[in-house]
Parts: sequence; C-alpha cells; structure tokens
Amino acid sequence: MQRILAATLVVLCLGAPPALSQTQSKSWEFSLATNVGSTSSSVTYTSGGHTETNESDAQSYLGLDVRAGYFVADGFSLEPEIYILAVDGMRPMFNIGANAAYTFTIPESGVKPFVTAGYGIGNSNPMMQRLYQRSSEAMDVPVLRAGGGLKVFISKQVALKLEYRYERYTQENSETSYWGYSYSYEAVSNYHNVLIGFSVFLPGGE
Repeated sequence: MQRILAATLVVLCLGAPPALSQTQSKSWEFSLATNVGSTSSSVTYTSGGHTETNESDAQSYLGLDVRAGYFVADGFSLEPEIYILAVDGMRPMFNIGANAAYTFTIPESGVKPFVTAGYGIGNSNPMMQRLYQRSSEAMDVPVLRAGGGLKVFISKQVALKLEYRYERYTQENSETSYWGYSYSYEAVSNYHNVLIGFSVFLPGGE
C-alpha cells in the first residue's frame, strides 16, 4: 500500500500543472483531511498457570480535519483549524486551533512545499495518533503543532495535500483522594502524524 501511494504521488508530481497565483496575498485555501476505520483491543492475563483474554468489540470511527487559510502576504497564510472525531458509542471529541504556514513556490512547477506551526486546545489527549476518548469535560487540553509537506496541484484550483505533523499534548489535573490527600499530575504526549487530504484555492479581492 505504501509503495502504491508513493508511486501515485510521484506520477502526480510529474504531471501536475504549474501553480502560479494560488498562494498570492488575499487568496483563500480551504483544506479537508479525513481518517475512517475501526479499532479493537484485547488484553491477556496470566497468573498461576491460568490465562484469560478479554477482547473489546470493534468500534468504528470517523475523523475530520478542516482548515480555512487566508494569505495575508504572498506565500504566508493564517489557518484556523478544527479536528472532530466521532467514535461509535462515544460523545464527539474536538480540538480547535490556529496555524501559521508558509508555502514555497517553485517556478513552472505544480508542486509547492510548505511549513506550518500552530497551537490548539481541546477536550482529549490522542491515543494511537487520533483522539481516542474524551478525557476532559472542558476544552483545557492544549497542543503545540509543527510540520510541513507538499501541495500537489491536479488542477489550477485543487491540490492534493501530504503533510507530516509533530504534536505535543499536555494535560494537567489535580484531585483530592478519599482520605483527604491532594495530588496533581501532568501528562505530556508526543505524536508524529501523517495527514492526507486536499485543498481548494480561491482568489481574493483586490
């Protein structure tokens, strides 16, 4: 599968039409990425020569990453973002944030590299590179993001988008035990993700 994806990307890069004005000042970029599938787990306990396995039912999930970028200068854009994850049998999980990105233009090429960095906040800490279960009733789980990738234009206004993203989630909490003792904890999670989606570019006003 990875070889097929890589070969497809190479073909698209070679055949991509030149992208000249899509990332000029006052233009817009609307992006969408998604991940769909199902997940299940099993735990095996062994004690005193006895083994027991507990398996969970498979759960379907649908994740959507939506971004709207506005180019405040040639190549430089600001991108509000929302990530929504719906898991079968669970309440939806959210992460909202804002990114700053710079897209590089290669003369007479339909491929544009880009870099991005941003900050977000949500109600969950991700597991296995996705928001797996809601871990807070408030929007108080911050995330720092940084990454980059390629925009491969398949037409003048539409590009496939391949992005690597590093994310650092931090969750803090304090509680009081049954015996009256107070304690606090901080959990930090680091993730390396690959996002695949597409972007639509619209010209801005004068």
